[in-house]
Amino acid sequence: MSIPTSGPETASTATATAPAATTAVTERQVADHLTQLLAEHLELELDLIDQDVPLSAYGIDSMTSTWLTRRLGERCGVSIDRALLVDRPSVAEVAQDVVAALAARGARDLADGTGTPGPQGTP
Repeated sequence: MSIPTSGPETASTATATAPAATTAVTERQVADHLTQLLAEHLELELDLIDQDVPLSAYGIDSMTSTWLTRRLGERCGVSIDRALLVDRPSVAEVAQDVVAALAARGARDLADGTGTPGPQGTP
């Protein structure tokens, strides 16, 4: 899976930081990537991670949440506060916030003329 990347900035919620992506990123893509990161870190098979189960059920601590948010943020081009993994407890909910941040960034960039709309599709 390929998700547009850029350098993140510090923020208290998921905040998009790069110019508008040329392809739309779906919640499913972000959730699948986060699931992959979680499975790798916990050394579990992908099918053992339920995207609707609270992350706390997997024993996510502050170090793990910091690692996950940094890796996901780098891959998606958004800055994600590790508290998001506590406030939005499931993979699916985190993915919703990331995609919302990317969409808001795209709309903001279009409004100020720094971005251009791109085709929707799989990044």
